[in-house]
Amino acid sequence: MLEHLEIANDPNITDKDMEFHGAVFGGRLPKLTSLTLRFLFTDLRDFNFPSLMQFTFTTRTKTSVRNLTSFFERCPLLEFIELRLDYTPEPPVAPPRKRVRLAVLKELRFDQTASASGLLDHLILPKCMEMKLKGPFTGKILDRQGSPAVRIHPSSIDHLPVTNGITRAVAMPSSCIFSGPNGNLRFWCFDWTRREFGAEFFTSFSPISTLWIRELWIGWSSVSDFSRGLTPWKQTAAGVRSVFDVLTGVEDVTIVSCETEPIFAALDTTTDNGILLPGLQRVTIYVGCGNLDVPALVRCAKVRKEHSQPLGVVTIVFKGAAADDLIREVESLRGFVANVSHRVGVAPTLIWDGVDCRDW
Repeated sequence: MLEHLEIANDPNITDKDMEFHGAVFGGRLPKLTSLTLRFLFTDLRDFNFPSLMQFTFTTRTKTSVRNLTSFFERCPLLEFIELRLDYTPEPPVAPPRKRVRLAVLKELRFDQTASASGLLDHLILPKCMEMKLKGPFTGKILDRQGSPAVRIHPSSIDHLPVTNGITRAVAMPSSCIFSGPNGNLRFWCFDWTRREFGAEFFTSFSPISTLWIRELWIGWSSVSDFSRGLTPWKQTAAGVRSVFDVLTGVEDVTIVSCETEPIFAALDTTTDNGILLPGLQRVTIYVGCGNLDVPALVRCAKVRKEHSQPLGVVTIVFKGAAADDLIREVESLRGFVANVSHRVGVAPTLIWDGVDCRDW
């Protein structure tokens, strides 16, 4: 009658995984719905859990993709999978002709090794609505440290509902989040793979269409602890322009604790096709550890009005009371923007579609 089972080996005490045989319980637990195995070594092909709905597996011992997929095949009711494979995997192979279909899986979480193993290329997930994949996502065989990098085959995600209807994008240091009415797709990339804010940030993961993104969040997560002395997220004007070149449908931009001058400089730049982000209406700026360049913002608003693409609403949220001269600079926007407001507050917790980004 057992329904929930967790077997954990303490990695701080043992220097290797504990072996766990499928012969335990005769390999069968017909009522089991939740299984957690931490820092264990086991051949999952020895188990058969037809009622299993949640599976969490952490190991430091190399395990083959086939070991995992054959286990998934015998667990047709799986709704949640989290894998942490703490070792250097072999470079992934091309997707197989026949993939394992997890018909009811709703959430998938892979650490770096699980993502780099190519396991995702062996799965079909028609109902998956939340996916978190850790990088580095370099698009190369090896990353700068010589470890296998994550290479996601386009056919592995083009059938996922999570890639359809995406309307929101978050660009934070070392991560990228796409969100829409059908779910969330998050890529957590290490610093050395996404130091610069560029078009590659949004176009590396085919087949997500950047043309449909309407809301863009740029900068640190709202839960960053500014007391630790974080510096503003610095970006180049060229990198920002390349992003706006591919995110042509953006209507709302939220800027959180990053240098604003390159962003405003890009938004007031005229190109052969006119002004970048022609549909932009609303700009919200949260001033934390960032650098609010009000003169650059005023120039941006002035140029956009001159080209008949004015900003509709500009909202500035200060972390504390702002100096009078800064307030006067902000007020000078009123001649170029339909609605200008400023207040004291903090950026809201970044939760989209019920998912708290503090998990990342």
